[in-house]
Amino acid sequence: MLLIESDGKALFRAAGLRVPEGVVVGAIEEMPALAGAGPWIVKAQVPVGGRGKAGGVVRCDDAAAVRSVVARLLQSRIKGHAVQRCLVERAVQGSDEYYLSLMLDPAACAVRVALLREGGVEVEQAVATQRVRLCDPEPAAIAAAVRELASDEPNARQAAIADIGEKLAALFLARELMLAEINPLFFDAQGCIAGDAKVVVDLNALDRQPDIAALIERNAAIYPDAVRKLHDGFDYVEVDPDGEIGLVTTGAGLSMMLIDELTARGGKPLNFCDIRTGQLRGDPTRLMRVFEWISSRPNVRVVLVNIFAGITDLAEFAELLCAALERTPAIKVPVVARIVGNRFAEARAVLAQKRPDIAVEEALDRALGHVDRVLGRPHA
Repeated sequence: MLLIESDGKALFRAAGLRVPEGVVVGAIEEMPALAGAGPWIVKAQVPVGGRGKAGGVVRCDDAAAVRSVVARLLQSRIKGHAVQRCLVERAVQGSDEYYLSLMLDPAACAVRVALLREGGVEVEQAVATQRVRLCDPEPAAIAAAVRELASDEPNARQAAIADIGEKLAALFLARELMLAEINPLFFDAQGCIAGDAKVVVDLNALDRQPDIAALIERNAAIYPDAVRKLHDGFDYVEVDPDGEIGLVTTGAGLSMMLIDELTARGGKPLNFCDIRTGQLRGDPTRLMRVFEWISSRPNVRVVLVNIFAGITDLAEFAELLCAALERTPAIKVPVVARIVGNRFAEARAVLAQKRPDIAVEEALDRALGHVDRVLGRPHA
């Protein structure tokens, strides 16, 4: 889960990293008087990348412009997310911009370290084509990789980069982060300054990270998906709050595949979902929770259930699906169920008897055809 920048910088600051002077504002009435000369940078605080390109990062030359931009951004949405806070920082002047990141590479059981001599909005594309280091997930190994990548920098900058590399490595491992990215990384006479903070936390580690769990609870309106995971024990992530297709799916890989398939066909899926059918345990509560969340979004026009069962008894799942829909009257849109696996025939019979309005298919393409027809699109 991506933290908003101000929360990421709070972690940086606690770990001894320097960040620009700034203030977080949740309402224009909270805007303090700005001391000294500008310019300032106003940044919309939403848990999504690409804010700059979306107009969520604005440079202001005077205090009046800051107030105007804050007032406007707090009434706006960035990539479907309502802007609830703005971070106002004094701009860092006259410094080169670098890029530094630590990223977990689960497939390699390693940490991927990148240091580039330029930052900016397009830098992620450059990371794939420039030098990086893959190292063991240990503080000394990460710090050594950072020092090696900085070995051709001037001596003063080598020392500054080595210092921030050690601090960032300690934070990355202690907090069990998936990504800690600084873009841009500035320099001044005192060393490095983290101009931005892109921090991705592992929700599966929250039972070992009580401080991060508490941060999420305090900011439930900003991190609703993470709060759901904490309270309900499974993954439901809104990928497009304005989406038209609500998904009830199991299996992270299958859910992501379905989102990609729907998007490629011109659809707008609302959410990722891994409901974990093995943990339903004869109780429709999880299904009801998903239906409640889906029904809260006004643009949803159809619900697609996609369950690929192994040991899951589809007949039992069909009973739970009927019970959940009966107890969630807010679901008023058509439901399409693509179910595959153990006791499919029995499940289809249950749905035909109790919910003949549900279109039931075993083949994904036929299920997607029903979705297309509901949305008024030609079937691909």
